[in-house]
Amino acid sequence: MIKWIIFLIYIFVTIYLAYLGNKKTQSLSSYAVGDRKMNPWIVAFALAASMTSTATFIINPGIVYAFGLSAIMGYGVAAGIGLFSGIIILSKGFRKAGWRSQSLTVPQWIGERFQDQRFTVFFALVNLLLIAMVVLISYGSAMLIDFTLGIHNIFPDYHFEITLLFVILFVFTYTSFGGTFAHAYTNTIQGGIMFTVAIVLVISGIPYFKAGLFNALSAENPVLTEIINPQSLFFRNFFEVFLANFIVGFALAVQPHFLIKAVYVKDKRDVNKYLTIAVLMGFIFSLVLLVGLFARVKFGPQSTAKVAQVASIYILQSFSPVIGVFISIAILAAAMSTLDGILVALSAIIANDLYLVLARKHLKDKSSEQRLSQALRVGRFSMIGLAGLTLVLSLLQHYFKEFSVAVFAQTWVYALFNATFIPLLFGMFSKAMNKQWILAASLLSIMTHIVFRYGEFSILTTADYINPGLTSAYGIIVGLLVMGLYYLIRLFKTNHLATEQG
Repeated sequence: MIKWIIFLIYIFVTIYLAYLGNKKTQSLSSYAVGDRKMNPWIVAFALAASMTSTATFIINPGIVYAFGLSAIMGYGVAAGIGLFSGIIILSKGFRKAGWRSQSLTVPQWIGERFQDQRFTVFFALVNLLLIAMVVLISYGSAMLIDFTLGIHNIFPDYHFEITLLFVILFVFTYTSFGGTFAHAYTNTIQGGIMFTVAIVLVISGIPYFKAGLFNALSAENPVLTEIINPQSLFFRNFFEVFLANFIVGFALAVQPHFLIKAVYVKDKRDVNKYLTIAVLMGFIFSLVLLVGLFARVKFGPQSTAKVAQVASIYILQSFSPVIGVFISIAILAAAMSTLDGILVALSAIIANDLYLVLARKHLKDKSSEQRLSQALRVGRFSMIGLAGLTLVLSLLQHYFKEFSVAVFAQTWVYALFNATFIPLLFGMFSKAMNKQWILAASLLSIMTHIVFRYGEFSILTTADYINPGLTSAYGIIVGLLVMGLYYLIRLFKTNHLATEQG
């Protein structure tokens, strides 16, 4: 009974915060970015919670359980440093131009930076690939609620379908209702719960450290305590552990629900404040990866075939039922906090970058206020289509077991990073840019990722295509090489012209 009480309290608090958010959502701008003068503490919790999902608490500790210290070096250290660096550098660069142009979305920022609305539409369509992450989080949340509340005992035949439908209806509705304010307010509570649980999980490992954690791991298999694990799928060499994870971690920062928070606050000092708080919270959240090492000592190697369940089983066996349910709710909060941030970004992109741009001829006789009001309705109603698409894709992942929902999500979300990394990076930090070269670098980057991901060949080691993070890193490197070629040609032309004039 206690688990239902805790769960219902969480649901009702979230609904109430969405109601408060709705009272402040009066325009497309307030729906997409709030009032641009939010408290930096609220923005910090929203960002930290958005950066953290069920992968942080459930999936990644399972990978650490399977492959040991090398996974912590890759996901915790290299990818963590990359993500935090990207968040700090790119958020400040995005705000510098985004504040002046009053951009509501990342695609709008790109289009205005390169003075081409075709860029806005193209990168808006690319950003819709985030639906893959929506599917992953919705799927994982449904499984978690089913596991925690025992829905399968109530509905033996269709427990997953019922739980999935509840997750989609709940999150899509409160996000559509409250927009950015609902996202920020709910994430403040969710972030606080997640922070508390992260501390509890890390503290649970103190007995393992006292008993000699690394000695126990080494006694089972010495490779578990090495920073490179040649027996693993993802951490077989220095490039895979450190370089690829750093590159992909840095590129993670280009996600629209991360960057747009730079314009939530009023001035630059608030940006520094919320970034500092968010990075510190993110560091605490990343320590949850240690649970994988604790579980390896606790369970031994017998659970390696079910790495996705390792963290849940560890929680179930290490804590009392009440605390275990509280932790499960915190993990659900982590999922919801990422999901609602993505949904706000996607619906704002559909309204602002697709509807307002593509329907501009139809809207030319309407006033600016009427256009924005119509766009707000479009953004909210787009949630219905996004919800339907999420439901269909999630059920396909559930019934067709040959597909992996985690790999499916990583492959297509990483494709988004590949497409948008180059225009954002060079748009922020380079004054003179050639649009054709930017587009070429972006397309080659995404094509490299897809070709290697689904191709039967590799460069550094065998079967590289198994790891979407590695193929995405290949793509980003290709994009950067294309831009390097552009600068070399430009430098050659400049020197040649100077020589002729001289």
